[in-house]
Amino acid sequence: HLMENASRAFLDAVGKSMRQIRKAVGSSVIDPKLLTYAEHLQYEGFLRRQETNEAIMELSKQGVPIKQIVKRTGHSRKLVRSVLRGQRSDVFRVRQSSIEEWLPWLDSRWTQGAHNASA
Repeated sequence: HLMENASRAFLDAVGKSMRQIRKAVGSSVIDPKLLTYAEHLQYEGFLRRQETNEAIMELSKQGVPIKQIVKRTGHSRKLVRSVLRGQRSDVFRVRQSSIEEWLPWLDSRWTQGAHNASA
């Protein structure tokens, strides 16, 4: 039971920290199988927004006027304009965790503690 509880706690901790782990590792490739349920939903939304942006940009490159892009895609005029103006680049939105602002301080304390332990 102890091993089962310990492994469950470890997997829960890793699951909650996947964004920070991917950032630390420098991984830019997203493997949907490694995402938490909430991250998977966010990733699906990202793919839809990216697809929308690409469709709007392609129609614009073909010379289709904004009014026609709105009719063809079913998206609002505001959305189409923001895509064409490059104001919708945050297609993979990340919610900042409450601990995010403390990470530099925690990192410095961790590094300092590791340095003191090795001395």
